[in-house]
Amino acid sequence: MGAMTDLRPVLTDDANAGLVALVTGGGTGLGRAIARELARTGASLVIAARRPQPLEETRAELEARGTACLAVPADVREPDQVQALVDAALERFGRIDVLVNNAGGQFAAPAEQISLKGWRAVHRLNVDAVWDLTRTVATRSMIPNRRGLVVFIGFSPRRGIPLMIHSAAARAALENLAGGIAIEWSRYGIRAVCVATGAIDTPAFRAYGDAFVEEAIRTSPLGRLIAPEEVAALIAFLATPAAASITGTTIVVDTGNDAWGLGYPPPRD
Repeated sequence: MGAMTDLRPVLTDDANAGLVALVTGGGTGLGRAIARELARTGASLVIAARRPQPLEETRAELEARGTACLAVPADVREPDQVQALVDAALERFGRIDVLVNNAGGQFAAPAEQISLKGWRAVHRLNVDAVWDLTRTVATRSMIPNRRGLVVFIGFSPRRGIPLMIHSAAARAALENLAGGIAIEWSRYGIRAVCVATGAIDTPAFRAYGDAFVEEAIRTSPLGRLIAPEEVAALIAFLATPAAASITGTTIVVDTGNDAWGLGYPPPRD
């Protein structure tokens, strides 16, 4: 069983009218779904990713629907490219109201096979780059404007995931980061939320192979993968005034994985 397919829009077309949102990893998969839903609900978009072609395809799609959209090829691991990305966003729109730190990546490997180099590579993308962009957007737009929403993407189950301990540890750091920012930057009107997801039905997830996908479905209490649009709908809601009191927490979207755990025994040999 795959992801649910009978999703219908819930938010009105103007729920996020007037907002400017920056979505990293915005050219494909979950990032594209988030950009689409924020655009559908009235936000202007800045989308960033390393590969120009899918980024341009998403930009063209959004603009064809009447959304103001800026596509910026960028590797958020590189500080100079982060600065250039924010420069371009502020030059085009003047501010950034919503930052969705969606860009990330990892590889599946037994814990004992994860080298220091591999560990650092995963944390550089999922923690260091996320912090650099978050701080840059905050200091150059959100803090001066006394408003903003920062969204981080975490993992579920939240208690650790075999073959993914490097990335699970990195995503756990983002939960803590969301809590700290929510407290420290509350005086600037900035909210921070971590959205911890289970297995999302994207090409990147399916690239791990059929066995990986089948195991994710088997260990899901609801017996399915998550549609990217489900996560996108939540993030679009978080940007609305109706979510103005939601900050400093982790919201789990995982078909019940965190409640159940992993659903299979630990290795014995």
